Amino acid sequence: MNIWICSMECAGIIEAGGVKNVTFSLCKEFAALGHEVTLFIPVFKTNSWDYISDLKKDFIKNVVIKHCGKEETISYSKAVFKDEKFNIIFINHPAFEEKEAVYTYTANEQKKNPEFVKGMGHKDTLFLDSLYSKAVATYGEYAAKEELPDIMHCQDASTALVPVYIRFMAEFHKTVSVITIHNAGPAYHHNYSSIGEAAWFTDLSQQILSGALNGTKVEPYLLASNAGASITTVSENYAMELKDPFNKDETEGLAPIFFSRSTKITGITNGIDFERYDPSDVKVSNLPYAFNPETGDLEGKYKCREYFFEEILKNQEYECELPVYGEIECTDYKKNIFIVYHGRITTQKGLSVLIESIPVILNNFDNVYFLIAGQGEIGLEEQLKVLCTAQKGRVVFINGYEKSLARLTNAVGDFIVLPSFFEPCGLEDFISQIYGTLPVAHKTGGLNKILNNQTGFLYKKNTSASLTAKLSEVITIKKYCPQKIDEIISYASKYVRENYLWSKVITDKYIPFFNEILKKNDKSY
Repeated sequence: MNIWICSMECAGIIEAGGVKNVTFSLCKEFAALGHEVTLFIPVFKTNSWDYISDLKKDFIKNVVIKHCGKEETISYSKAVFKDEKFNIIFINHPAFEEKEAVYTYTANEQKKNPEFVKGMGHKDTLFLDSLYSKAVATYGEYAAKEELPDIMHCQDASTALVPVYIRFMAEFHKTVSVITIHNAGPAYHHNYSSIGEAAWFTDLSQQILSGALNGTKVEPYLLASNAGASITTVSENYAMELKDPFNKDETEGLAPIFFSRSTKITGITNGIDFERYDPSDVKVSNLPYAFNPETGDLEGKYKCREYFFEEILKNQEYECELPVYGEIECTDYKKNIFIVYHGRITTQKGLSVLIESIPVILNNFDNVYFLIAGQGEIGLEEQLKVLCTAQKGRVVFINGYEKSLARLTNAVGDFIVLPSFFEPCGLEDFISQIYGTLPVAHKTGGLNKILNNQTGFLYKKNTSASLTAKLSEVITIKKYCPQKIDEIISYASKYVRENYLWSKVITDKYIPFFNEILKKNDKSY
């Protein structure tokens, strides 16, 4: 198969959320199986070029695209991702090149312009989305016949217009489109406030736009579906939630529309590249010490914990450029219990539930400490800073993201708490299980892949009382039945490696799905 993968982010090039890992793994695994793979991705200000080879800048230049009443000039650069050997087409335009992050403004951008508030979405997001999609479609006019794809696989709402633009282009008459919904929660739709606004940014007709209304808003996912794109999402359970007519609020009205239209949504649970995290090999794990949860060898895990708190945070042996609030006053890093959270600091992730639970847990258990790392909503970040002051010596908040520190955060905990109100798939549970850190999670969406009391712990009602009760339970088990926790750690790590490798997901799920939709379009492979 010839597959074009459309994404705003990819691990090793430009990173933001979980989409980066999915994009990279899809490209890598399909290429490894001998399929022709081309990734289309913009050039942002902070793109990394460490893994890029054979770069041909301005491979195609001075391409003019009509956009928002003007003529925008773009160029395409061509490259190969080192070692993995998949192709990349970079889309070059000043509107992307001036951005320091994929979707939101950085603290540095806010310093330069107070209107660009850290953590807030780009003011020209709709401009960027539609320009990107037009650029991908336009590339088809320049591509050789053998370059054109059998599958156009688009990642999330920011790329959902691609199937619409290629629908009636002769170059793509044999192409089948797929759009994967990574998150359909509020603020993730990239929708247009009205048909008028959508027409301005997309240049699509009123007839096309009116068929994709969600109230007065125009939905990119509905536009893609109406254009014949097959819809997938990142777990089987989230697929069911996206078709639940009563799941209106958490999908911003989209689920009832999918239900009323009998839209087919295929759930394929994301995998993980175990070899990129393997804790027994410090060269790939980026951890200071090796250990192996599968065999019960956790000594290196506790050494990582002590190094993290004593050397990085206290002595600053490793230069931590991220703001750190609070401190940990601990004398025995192996005996005491550490609970971590790593991820976006947003309402969706249930931080309000966690913040309310922490003081109760710390009051009831004198051997428990919390480590929280991430960035997001300013209000929640401020609450965490206040919490660190109130719970002096027992809570640390690292405000930001850095790859090595992120992995250490996952690795040093006994438990990772995941109190998301909804979660399409989740990756932190996988990473933590590989690192011998057991998830304590709200039973929702993709977090249902955690096997309760076998690979982690689930609770049903997402309230601070429910979370506090579950944390109290697992802390007590750890204190009085540590052998049981060790057994779960070993099984969880092995279970993830045996069942959720990306190579297995591609072979068992994606290839049969792609072959099925190709066959329906009279294309057999």
